[in-house]
Amino acid sequence: MSENKIFKEFGESIYDRKENYKCICSKIKGGNDMKKKLLNTVAVLLMVLVVGATVHGVYAQIAWNIEYKEYENRNVITKRIALNEEIKNGWAENIDMDYIYKDEIGIKLKSFMVTNDYCEIGLDFKFDDKDKINKYKDNFYYSYAIYDEDNNIYAISGGEKYKKKLYKELGKKNIKEPDLSCSVAIGESGIEMESIEGFPQSKKIYIRIFNIGYVINEVDDEHPETLNFQDHFLSSSEWQFEIDVPERFYERTAIELETRENVEGITINKAELTETSLSIKVNINNIREFLMSGKDMDAENFEKLRDAVFYISDNDGNIYAPTDMGLGEKDEIRAKFGIGKRDLDKKIFLNVSLNEIQAKAELIQK
Repeated sequence: MSENKIFKEFGESIYDRKENYKCICSKIKGGNDMKKKLLNTVAVLLMVLVVGATVHGVYAQIAWNIEYKEYENRNVITKRIALNEEIKNGWAENIDMDYIYKDEIGIKLKSFMVTNDYCEIGLDFKFDDKDKINKYKDNFYYSYAIYDEDNNIYAISGGEKYKKKLYKELGKKNIKEPDLSCSVAIGESGIEMESIEGFPQSKKIYIRIFNIGYVINEVDDEHPETLNFQDHFLSSSEWQFEIDVPERFYERTAIELETRENVEGITINKAELTETSLSIKVNINNIREFLMSGKDMDAENFEKLRDAVFYISDNDGNIYAPTDMGLGEKDEIRAKFGIGKRDLDKKIFLNVSLNEIQAKAELIQK
């Protein structure tokens, strides 16, 4: 078999490009010997490039399999849940389901709700070894991953390694992409997530629960002032729940608000009232200076001062301090308050008391 034929078969088997081969041959001038030398050189270069890329891919996959073997061997229990389209218990949906058992641990979903800026997933755990769980109840924890059908990640824990694994599984390339939640609270009763940017109108929600266990704080013998946190896992399994979200959740709408009158020094960029909260994005003159003034204060005293400077009130005399607050781009304050659509029958006021700004502006529907 001539070298040219070898190259031709190589080109056809790897690239399947007969026309490219013909094109290469037709452009070579100077006789058969020159053709052979050039074709041999091209063949070697192509072989090096292809084999190099292939070997790199193979070793990358081997490295991945070794590093993430613990996840590949993990027992996975799946459960699909269709929620009732009818409202039975207010905005939240109570879920009637049995515990899903593995490794003497049962998990079930109790409830679910999602608004533009809040998502709550009620969970219930049941353990056969009740004595151990009661002993370490205060140190109980678990990891989680929550995302939707478009691979929008609501929240995730479990460390960078698991996050990288999940991102690869979901086809996401940027592991530094932020989650949608600005704050997450977890416990035996479930997971609560808040978002200032807003949650999408998802039709499916996927919930993964894993790394169920507890942590024990142990004193370092050599350094008694240091505590070592030891993880104790009760299971290597992963529970995966798929929720078919009712239409009333993903067809939800927020009520946009604005001030009845313009207030000098205050610019509201966005104010939305959902079923559970009021989200505001606002610029307030000199707010950065105020926030920076609290850097040397303890958290409790600064929160008290902040809550007196910026809060929501209603005409019944109720005061609503921020449940979450942060500083965004261009000194934009982003805050959430525990007042919802149910309170729209009252008059709602934005209150600011900062230096020359002493304002009580009524918020009305746009």
